[in-house]
This record gives sequence, structure tokens and C-alpha cells, in this order.
Amino acid sequence: MTHPAMTEFKRAIRRLLGSSLVGTGLHRGLLRGRHTSVLFHRVDDRLDRNPISCTSREFREFCDFFQKYFEVISLGELCRRLRSGEPIGGTLSISFDDGYRDNRTIAAPILSERGLPATFFVTTGFIGTDRVTPWDRELGIRSEWMRWDDVRDLKEMGFELGAHTVNHVDLGKVHGPLAREEILESRARIEAETGAEVRSFSYPFGGVQHFTEANRELVRELEFECCLSAFGGIVGQDTDPFRLPRLPVSPWYRSAAELGFQIALGNNRRI
Repeated sequence: MTHPAMTEFKRAIRRLLGSSLVGTGLHRGLLRGRHTSVLFHRVDDRLDRNPISCTSREFREFCDFFQKYFEVISLGELCRRLRSGEPIGGTLSISFDDGYRDNRTIAAPILSERGLPATFFVTTGFIGTDRVTPWDRELGIRSEWMRWDDVRDLKEMGFELGAHTVNHVDLGKVHGPLAREEILESRARIEAETGAEVRSFSYPFGGVQHFTEANRELVRELEFECCLSAFGGIVGQDTDPFRLPRLPVSPWYRSAAELGFQIALGNNRRI
């Protein structure tokens, strides 16, 4: 077992190196020709021990870091640049998965204050319900989902909306007609409720074991522009838009400097 003092020492070293790399601009050379896509789930000051949440202070720090050191673009803009061959180096995109209510009440205002684009991937079967996910039940907390009015607000605020299935199913295990239904109905419900055009999809759970090549091709066949995982990597100029990795932020990073270290040096795996 790793001693807590050693863990904190390693984190302190990462913070120092991250601050140095980003503060001196050295990260730009390491990120030449690369895009970084970051993933959040929740922003809630009551849930500081939740592994998929960060506090509002931490989220503001992350957003200020992104705004200062990157060109923050939407996923739609990323897909457009990948298709056209326009440079993506030094760019970054922000997204949220699942549809928690704090996405609208806490995260969206912080993003809007800074003029930062983001995409919110919505699990449509959760919206407006009291459903509790297994991971929230294990922590003894309420899930607290957005209502459809909240989702419509996100659209009116200029944010992109993406599909995330109806019931947060594992697309590494769900195949064929049921997979098609989960993906299609999720998109159709968002479009019907908000009037938004839904062009992107993210895999629930998002690990390498949580999707198959058949389901990846299904997303392509259903005429989405891109689909995204939830494990770290980089997007290169030649990356397939249907193989976009994301770096999940809140579970592992509690400071922008730590995240900067990971982006600059560790975010180097393609899928």
C-alpha cells in the first residue's frame, strides 16, 4: 500500500512540474498538432468526496486554466476542423456526461461567465426523474437530474447537446436492435424536447471495454459526426472522429497544475 505522505509528495511534484510546463509555455511544444478533450460529470460543493465530482472553486480554476493556456473550442468545431484539415494544435474541448442538475445550476453559469463552449451529453431516461444510479447509491447520495427545462436552458445558452443513450447502458454488452434503440431514442428525445440538432454521442461508462467496433460503426451509420470515450488520450490531426478520447478530470486531478502535467506529458495514448 502506498503511504499517504508519498502519494501527496508525488502530487506535489506533479503540481510543480505542471505549473512549470504550462507557466513557461513549454506545453505548447508538447501539444503541437494535438487537441485535448476533457470530461466532467458533476460540480457540487456538497460532494467533495464524490469521485466523479469537483467543487465550484476547482471548476473555476480549471476553466481559468483552460481559457488562459488553450484555444477552447466546441466539439462541433473540432469535428469541422478534423474534416477540413484545419489545425487543431493547442485546442481543447469541454464536455459533461449524464445530465446531473448541477450541470445547469453551477457549471453552465461558470462557463458562460467566461464565454467557454461545452457539450452536455444527456442520458434521456434520467431527465426529470428520481432515478438513482448504482454508483450514487453506493455512495449513499441522491442523483439529482436536470429537468427538460434545464436542458432547454443549456441549448438557449449556446451550449451543444449530445446523446448518451436512454438508460446509460453498457454498449460493450448491449448489441443489435437494443443498442440502436438506445442511441436513436436518446437523440430523438433531445431534439424533440429542445429543438437542438444532436450531432455527437458519448459512450456510457466510456472505458475501452464499454464499446465494440460494431457499435462504433452503428454510431457512424446513424449519421452522428463523432463519438467519444471516457479515458485519456490525445486527438491528432488524423484521428478518426468516431474514435475521440477524453481525459476525465474530476476523479484524479484536484488542481489545474496537476491536470496541466497530465495533459502535457501523460495524455499521449490514441485509440
